[in-house]
Amino acid sequence: MPEKPTKFRLRPALRLRVVGMACLWLGLALLLDVLRRSVPALDRPALLAVEWLLVAIFAVVAGWVGWTMLSRGAPLAMDAAGFRNQTTWRRDSVRAARWTDVADVRRVDGAAGTVFVLELADGRSSLIASRLLDVPAQTLEEQLRDRLNDAHGYRPL
Repeated sequence: MPEKPTKFRLRPALRLRVVGMACLWLGLALLLDVLRRSVPALDRPALLAVEWLLVAIFAVVAGWVGWTMLSRGAPLAMDAAGFRNQTTWRRDSVRAARWTDVADVRRVDGAAGTVFVLELADGRSSLIASRLLDVPAQTLEEQLRDRLNDAHGYRPL
């Protein structure tokens, strides 16, 4: 029986932060509407266009949050065969690969948090930003190393 993939979702605090940002855009649009309606000198088509722009930004951000919260996909998914990584926007970062193609896993602790670098045998790499995921960095590191060791046939002594 094939193993079920392990999926790591976004941290709840990150999702709430994005929801708060969407509410901020909507609040700015409402504030601008109240000002425009209460001060006759501000009732201009340009301000109305800015209002609609703020509402559109709210709709885009709220739609993205809804899509990420309701979709079955996760930013990081791993199974016995390989991984799928969507935690970084870098173009040169590999999005998916088989464990047999991964040569090394490195942990890099920096100012932006812990990042795991999965080096592939062909010289490419995949960056996993652990600060975005709802899993402790130590647990994620153990999972990555265990899956890599299993794929290459390494067993603990």
